[in-house]
Amino acid sequence: MRYALVGNPNCGKTTIFNVLTGLNQKVGNWSGVTVDKKVGYFKVDNQQVEIVDIPGIYSLSASDNSSIDEQIAFNYVIQEKPDAIINVLDASNLERSMYLTIQLLELNVPMILAINMVDVANKNGVVINFDGLSKLLGINVFPVIGSKGVGINELKNALIKPQLTPHYDLRSHYSKDILALDNQLQQLRQSDIANLWLAGELYEGRTIQLEHDSPDIDINALLTEHAKLITNSGHKIPEIRYSIVDDIIEKTVNYTTSKSRRNITQILDSVCMNQFLGIPVFLMMMYLMFFFSITFGSAVQPLFDDFTASIFIDGIAYYSNAIGLPEQLTMILSQGLGTGINTVLAFIPQIGFLFIFLSLLEDSGYMSRAAFVIDRFMQSIGLSGKAFVPMIVGFGCNVASIMASRTLETREDRLMTIMMAPFMSCGARLAIFSVFATAFFPEHGASVIFLLYLLGIIAAILTGYVIKFTFLKNEATPFVLDIPKYHLPHFSTIMLYSWNRLKSFILKAGKVIVPIAIIIGSLNSINVTKNESALNYAGKKITPIFAPMGVSDDNWQATVGLMTGVLAKEVVVGTLNTLYTQDDSQGIPDSYSVTDNFKNAIYTTWDNLFNMDLNPITSNEADANMSSSAMGNMTSKFSSGLAAFSYLLFVLLYIPCISVIGATVRESTRGWAILSILWSSTIAYTSAVVVYQLGNIFNTPDKSIIYSTIAIIGLGIVIAIMRYLSTRIKFVANLTGCSTCQVRK
Repeated sequence: MRYALVGNPNCGKTTIFNVLTGLNQKVGNWSGVTVDKKVGYFKVDNQQVEIVDIPGIYSLSASDNSSIDEQIAFNYVIQEKPDAIINVLDASNLERSMYLTIQLLELNVPMILAINMVDVANKNGVVINFDGLSKLLGINVFPVIGSKGVGINELKNALIKPQLTPHYDLRSHYSKDILALDNQLQQLRQSDIANLWLAGELYEGRTIQLEHDSPDIDINALLTEHAKLITNSGHKIPEIRYSIVDDIIEKTVNYTTSKSRRNITQILDSVCMNQFLGIPVFLMMMYLMFFFSITFGSAVQPLFDDFTASIFIDGIAYYSNAIGLPEQLTMILSQGLGTGINTVLAFIPQIGFLFIFLSLLEDSGYMSRAAFVIDRFMQSIGLSGKAFVPMIVGFGCNVASIMASRTLETREDRLMTIMMAPFMSCGARLAIFSVFATAFFPEHGASVIFLLYLLGIIAAILTGYVIKFTFLKNEATPFVLDIPKYHLPHFSTIMLYSWNRLKSFILKAGKVIVPIAIIIGSLNSINVTKNESALNYAGKKITPIFAPMGVSDDNWQATVGLMTGVLAKEVVVGTLNTLYTQDDSQGIPDSYSVTDNFKNAIYTTWDNLFNMDLNPITSNEADANMSSSAMGNMTSKFSSGLAAFSYLLFVLLYIPCISVIGATVRESTRGWAILSILWSSTIAYTSAVVVYQLGNIFNTPDKSIIYSTIAIIGLGIVIAIMRYLSTRIKFVANLTGCSTCQVRK
């Protein structure tokens, strides 16, 4: 059996998907787009059930103005024809959820209802007669609490059986005119798609499905025949459907308490969505996320770093030497391959805790409110707040953020989001920030990282201004957002969300970091001159470019880190770890004991956890995405904390990684990808230079003023060029892929 899991956003659909399928999931892409397609499986009595998680939608219709998610849902349910549909409804908001249910009933396909969050509904005084609803609609109805697993076994047992086709009398609610069109369609076409739903589509002016399903029908003649009725009655279709919802609710739902009672959601929203307190609460949540990730991640870091380093670096070096491998090959294997694997595994604690905290915010219902609060701020400065919703996803990964732009309705909003998303600091950047915070800002690590995240948001907003000022002249559009009720996150759900994200991140990072670490280790062992390796030579030639932002000539390792960071930001730490370690390589260890190393890692971790509450910020000193020798060498190469901060600012803002560039090309055009590269490089270099030079203005006033002025003028020139190019219609058409684009006046 193959099911489509269909429901509104925030109805708990994905939670039910995860509880039903567990870890038996695979993620691909929907045909023709880069939106994730999640397919899960489970077995009951040796019978396998396949479930496809459809993007959340409010209605089953498609038009040229529909978002990508709506088009995906429409195409799968209507055109790919699953065996049956699982319609997930929010029990606490049944009236809204059932509009989609009515459209599914119109299709007359086998389906089953899973009414979620019944515990929330009961607390709100909503009592649903599930048996009565099942008899009324003629299909199976199951109450579930997805976050607690209540009712899931009963649902699983029902899903292995063929589902019933609804027998609710919809036709009695529709006017004679619509039924006449329904009858005419029955005579004109032979299809599995119910004509009643299609008649509703035509009355609302949508012909996409009829064109696809029955190309031999003269649609223009049909529309002409019913033109007057369509013009006068199109708006009545939603009214009819809502009247059906009201009829069903009246017969199957009772309210035991007044709807006007003030609940916990309203109390919390009076603070979290307050006009004056909303943004401070959002900033506090972001700070807590960084503090939580760094503090707890650093405490357990030795288990993932020290222990894996002893296996993949010291262990490989010891046993490679023991079996007689050449010293150069031994160093490549240990310092290249071993360091690469160690670097990837060392990401797990802090990135894992970051994803846990993000999942907590999302599952509790706060993230939707954060988007609304930021929208209010962005609307006040003339930008569309819709772009910020997928941008929040960018705190995990910028690629996912760009892909999430598909949920936006207009091309302008999608392009704006794509350009702003790379400035949202992702999980990979957090790993870099954590290393530098440990080395240069041990007493204020979380505050420095928090500041960098804020600067990223500011850079994104500035980018929105510039793009609006140049290429996109759309006005900010009203922002409609579904705000779910607050609820306590469920432990298993949070862990499953976090595990899926962490697994995807580690696999993606490992595929890039390990090969790059091997290449870097090899290049650093090959000399092009008597005393210089190939990597050393290339790095020294490029490093003077970064001198105005505080990278000294002998700190060529930092330059190479920036170069490899273009491939993936995760690679920066691995590159620096490899290069700074090789500066102080201790060669082959004389002895090796994996058990002793494991005991030391356990002891250090326990000590960190025990002392964490006493001084949580300085617990960052246990962070070792870098070895202690690499950390010491790096600290000596940067002249000051200001130079290190300027370097981090550049890392935050400069060229997006290859994956982000690829996603930009797929979701927009090659022109926008090139523009993103040029703009991010310019703003990164300008910001880093200005910060470093202003920090040194009292030491070298003339030099600082000159460098800062040149950098700012350069940024102004780039903006002026963008403004000029935006007036050339041919350029704008090539950039946007739009042959009818208008030049700016």
